[in-house]
Amino acid sequence: MKPTFALYRGFLARYLAPCRGQLALLGTMLLAHTVTSVYAPQLLRGFIDGLVAGRAAAALTRVAALFLAVAAGRQISRGLTAYFSESIAWSATNRLRTDLLRHTVGLDLSFVNRHAPGVMLERIDGDSNQLATFFSQLSLRLLRGILLLAGIVVALLIEDWRLCLALLGFAAAVTFLLIKLRSLGVPYHDRLREAAANLHGFVEERLAGLEDLKALGGVASALRRMTALVGVQVERAKRAFALGSLVWPAVNVAMGIGTGLMLAWGGALALRGEMTIGTVYLLFSYLNLMFWPFEDLAHQMQELQKAGGNLVRIQRLFAQRGSLRDGTRGLPPGPVGVAFEAVSFRYPAPAGGRGTAAAEDGAAASAEATEETEEVLRELSFRVHAGRALGILGRTGSGKTTITRLLARLYDPGAGRVTLSGVDLREFRLPELRAGIAVVTQDVQFFRGTIRDNLCLFDAAVDDRRLQQACERLGMASWLARQPEGLDTVISSAQLALSAGEAQRLAVARAFLRDPQIVILDEAAARLDPATEREVDRALKTLLEGRTGVVIAHRLRSVEKVHDILILERGRIAEYGPRQALLADPRSRLNELLTLGAA
Repeated sequence: MKPTFALYRGFLARYLAPCRGQLALLGTMLLAHTVTSVYAPQLLRGFIDGLVAGRAAAALTRVAALFLAVAAGRQISRGLTAYFSESIAWSATNRLRTDLLRHTVGLDLSFVNRHAPGVMLERIDGDSNQLATFFSQLSLRLLRGILLLAGIVVALLIEDWRLCLALLGFAAAVTFLLIKLRSLGVPYHDRLREAAANLHGFVEERLAGLEDLKALGGVASALRRMTALVGVQVERAKRAFALGSLVWPAVNVAMGIGTGLMLAWGGALALRGEMTIGTVYLLFSYLNLMFWPFEDLAHQMQELQKAGGNLVRIQRLFAQRGSLRDGTRGLPPGPVGVAFEAVSFRYPAPAGGRGTAAAEDGAAASAEATEETEEVLRELSFRVHAGRALGILGRTGSGKTTITRLLARLYDPGAGRVTLSGVDLREFRLPELRAGIAVVTQDVQFFRGTIRDNLCLFDAAVDDRRLQQACERLGMASWLARQPEGLDTVISSAQLALSAGEAQRLAVARAFLRDPQIVILDEAAARLDPATEREVDRALKTLLEGRTGVVIAHRLRSVEKVHDILILERGRIAEYGPRQALLADPRSRLNELLTLGAA
């Protein structure tokens, strides 16, 4: 896919339209720069012809003073042009970043799982940065060059139609040369950015697993692989920049030939008395002025090629469509009942035919979906009544986490349906559905920021009183009081390093603040010592009060707070019923697991 004029036009119309006011000021400054640039040589032509003709010093001084004023105006308009162009460029590309991030977040998990975070970062931020350069430099220079060339053509048309015709022919030849050379490097720059994205993704993944790499002796192989990826990037960079560098010498040679021919012609006319010395200088000055737009374009041609590749990749990302369709209904108030009705599901296979890695239970990967034809859930039917909690037990890969993903509608079932209070999940608006569900897992994600920021996820609308009440309700008030700056304490390895228990309790508080209707606990206390686990359990019980809950666990202690038990085996129900009834039945699977110590 190559960048087309329609692609550029559509992109510019979408992201520059909100900057109409600044664009108007930019256009005014560009027009002022063009007028002063074209008028200044006219003044110098008059000054030279005046010297030759022996005009009075006072008249020549007035011309010189006017020239200085025009030159100052040209520099001021040039500076303001640069300011407005930078402002417009970053405003437009920041809107682009927002749209790209919103679009990517809205895609299915199957798409996100196929791309490393570093690759997506390169798509969202790297390509946008490159386009900021395109907007602030290349597009500005292109527009300024077109206006300057138009001004020169008009001035020469007034001066002598033959000069104007010759200059138009020369400009057309150089423009044709630029257009032909422009597209040579686009595919190579596209491949170069892809290589950079692959390298960034690889480095991001290895840094995230650096502890395991060191402990298991994988550093050497990681370095070898990174060296290979760097080698690919270097080879593609050589080809891209080699082709891009052809533009500058070609334009330079063309401009040199054109300048020599035009000066020879002007000199011949001056010798015959058909042109003054000042007019010959005017011609030379205009040729020199015309040289700069072409030189700018030649220098920026690689940036144009890069921008073309950036736009193509951005367009490809925007072309990705998620399979989840938004509904139109809002969630009913209060606790809601959950039902799975003959639900079957398999993870979509990624590109290349490999099975999707379906990280189950927060630890093992792809146990459920290693084969494209293997179903993770098979005609699964159960119900969680409003305000009750269901505990789900089963081996790794039995489908426990998949149930929570379907409930949060990260995927849709392949067959059957999931309902809330009797209504299919697909009928609810996705933002409202997910706002009504809170998930607490054993792998808690915190961001660099204060305790306040991490509790409310940077939502300034949540006041401190509400945060403190949540901490008191969950038994965290004394812990918060011990922090050096309270809610303003920064969470980081340098200022506040959280223990596993503290992290879990903060995660519970974060979920509590959302006041969800459904709570999903996915091995929330699996990695805690017994004393800390009891503290976290108390907070979890508070979180579950009056809400519908789904609790995933390997250990029976984790499901002591639930009302019902569901035991899965290879995507099917092995046992399902009230917890107390199952415990009272000596032949139940739950008691068997307890006896074997597998729960």
